[in-house]
Amino acid sequence: AEGEIVDGTGNSDGLVYGDKTSRMLRQIREDDSIKAVVLRVNSPGGSVSASEAIEGEVRLIQKHKPVIVSMGTVAASGGYWISTHTDRVFAEPTTITGSIGVFGMYLNIQGLANDKLGLTFDTVKTGRFADAATIIRPKTEAELAIFQDSVDWVYDQFISKVTDARKLDRKVVEEIAQGRVWSGSEALKLKLVDELGGLADAVKYAA
Repeated sequence: AEGEIVDGTGNSDGLVYGDKTSRMLRQIREDDSIKAVVLRVNSPGGSVSASEAIEGEVRLIQKHKPVIVSMGTVAASGGYWISTHTDRVFAEPTTITGSIGVFGMYLNIQGLANDKLGLTFDTVKTGRFADAATIIRPKTEAELAIFQDSVDWVYDQFISKVTDARKLDRKVVEEIAQGRVWSGSEALKLKLVDELGGLADAVKYAA
């Protein structure tokens, strides 16, 4: 899992495609000749839906064969999300990990369209929130509240995942989450990872 986590499929270097990676993991799960899996994670995160799809497949694999994570330079946010429900997590002392947090961004091109391109827009809608996802105007307070609720829900899911997988008290996880990042050494002290070591150590453990 090398690069930013994104939805869909593709072949671009530096991107981890959710659908493509999930399909590969499914093939691994169904291949009886594969006895254990070492998942190398070097990702700053990205799409929540793609991360969840990958993590779901990792959990299914874990029911049949061991899954060991080897963290590279960075395994944060979505990179940590996909590492949670595994049998053992290795990190380098200088790995950047954690970043248990969620944010959302919404594009607003009104200024660009109106002032730079001379484009204006008219809207016809049948409900108050019918055009809530539009990019041609700022969000209303009511729309922002809905989007914030969605972000808060995903954050709660992230906290619950880490609490369950790492067998930690929820209050402890809430304290070390909040989007904060940790070195591998600190993450070991906080029980976010199991052991310091590289890819070779993870492979040796899996064997």
